[in-house]
Amino acid sequence: MMYIWRIKHCNMKMRLFLSIIFTTCAINQLNAQMWRSELYPANWKSSQDKTFYSDMLIQDFSYAGYHRGEKEIPSDFKTVMDVTKSPYNADNTGKEDVTSVLQRAIDDAGSVKGGCVVYLPEGIYKVSVTTGKSYCLILAHSNIVLKGAGAEKTFILNSSAAMRSKAIVRIAPANSSPPLVQGKQLITKDLLSPSMIVPVQSTNGFKPGDMVLISNEIDNEWITEHHMLKYWKDMGRQLGGQKYYREIVKVNSASNELTIDIPIRYTLKMAQKAGVSIAPAMLREVGIENLSIGNKEISEEGDWTEESYKIRENPSYQSHDSWAIAMEKVSNGWIRRVASYCPAGNSSQAHLLSNGIKVSQTKNISIIECNFKKPQYGGGGGNGYMYRIMGNETLIKDCVAEFSRHGFVLSGMTASGNVFLNCLDKDSGWQTGTTGNEKTSGSGSDHHMHFSHSNLFDRCTVENSFFAAGWRKWGGSAIHGITGAHSVYWSLRSNGTQAYAVQTQQGRYGYVIGTSGNKPDVCTLAWEPGTEWITDPVDFVEGKGKGEDLDPQSLYLDQCNRRLRSNVPLRR
Repeated sequence: MMYIWRIKHCNMKMRLFLSIIFTTCAINQLNAQMWRSELYPANWKSSQDKTFYSDMLIQDFSYAGYHRGEKEIPSDFKTVMDVTKSPYNADNTGKEDVTSVLQRAIDDAGSVKGGCVVYLPEGIYKVSVTTGKSYCLILAHSNIVLKGAGAEKTFILNSSAAMRSKAIVRIAPANSSPPLVQGKQLITKDLLSPSMIVPVQSTNGFKPGDMVLISNEIDNEWITEHHMLKYWKDMGRQLGGQKYYREIVKVNSASNELTIDIPIRYTLKMAQKAGVSIAPAMLREVGIENLSIGNKEISEEGDWTEESYKIRENPSYQSHDSWAIAMEKVSNGWIRRVASYCPAGNSSQAHLLSNGIKVSQTKNISIIECNFKKPQYGGGGGNGYMYRIMGNETLIKDCVAEFSRHGFVLSGMTASGNVFLNCLDKDSGWQTGTTGNEKTSGSGSDHHMHFSHSNLFDRCTVENSFFAAGWRKWGGSAIHGITGAHSVYWSLRSNGTQAYAVQTQQGRYGYVIGTSGNKPDVCTLAWEPGTEWITDPVDFVEGKGKGEDLDPQSLYLDQCNRRLRSNVPLRR
């Protein structure tokens, strides 16, 4: 008490002096507790001298998200179409089906020069699947935004129960069938590192600004190099191959080299016919925001178990592979402040029939402040996933997955360069079924199948769930097998009932750097005994239980600041 009195009654200069001393001591104490990863020193730079096959390396993940984080998502467009006003006059009470009215407004917006917002004011908008369609609504033009008044005010209600392999909202070009790759220029040198310069046979036909697809063909030589010949022999077509959508920054015709905007994410070899071609047409500057989406439940009795979706008579058959939002072939798009909700009358409390958001064959998408939960069906074959990422350089930020089979999922070789920042997966391993609480066979947020690689989970949290990048024996004829390589788990929090925060058994190398919470353990053991040799060496683990003192706390944000050379907080 005497000490406090003396500080209180000393003069201003002395108080200032003591304040500085105390602050300095506190900072020094804090700095003494902080630690850096040996793989990410203070002078870290993106390395070109380390190789994917043989070295441990932290890649530059700062390119994820809308326009590589270099631009803000637009807050508005000049033209706004209010669907409740003439000529649309859409009912927003939920009584009338407004599918055709909303689709007409969306199609009209596609012809507006300079872009257009299709605005859904507060209310409930009832939609359904039109016969012969695989969606209720489709955004098939660039420069349009489907926008509500807020996730707690604007609701899209899908009344259709027959949603097998369908989406409530689809965002994709009208003709999005897989294109034939023509004019592919093969690389002339194996690319073993995170390169941004691609040597090709010829640069003819390429120019700065072109969207290109860099791809390879998976053959038995690649499969053998990854110790998977026993499981993936002659299945290269099913695996699909690595695919990197990139923009050309520079063309050097003298040296036949293309400079691209984002590094490649894994080794590309001449032996697998790796090369560059013009990418298929993609939508740009398209988004959906500020609304909620829900699906009327299937109330009929039936089998909701793991394999029940294969039998037409079961209600789960109609739920299988259904999505709230499916985005495909989009560059620089976004899904922002969108949530699922429980429609009135859903006694099971289901929000969705099966899945939430899926992005595939995409580049630089931002998924921001979204919240999806409570699928009615979470069985096998890809059901009950709240976020399924199958594209390049997606930023999933401040998103929540709750009460589902799998919260956040990466699938396939096209899933690379994606960043999950400040996301929460809570209570995985559940579906509502008809009772409201039914366990599913699968759980967790994971690298799910077929060598998704070079992704980052940054400052994320699991509660009664876990992260995983393990070798998996499950799947179809081409089992999931090696599900990840060179992916990073950075400063993760884990609380609840699971035994560990992360299970990691990645091909080549994987990294877990900094964990915290009451379940900070990391499992590097194989889920399937006898497969350890396939993914050797054991993944790199550092700072178990010390994640709260890791410097920097966010790898992604630190790398963004380094690359953009700005101390100004990044705008998303």
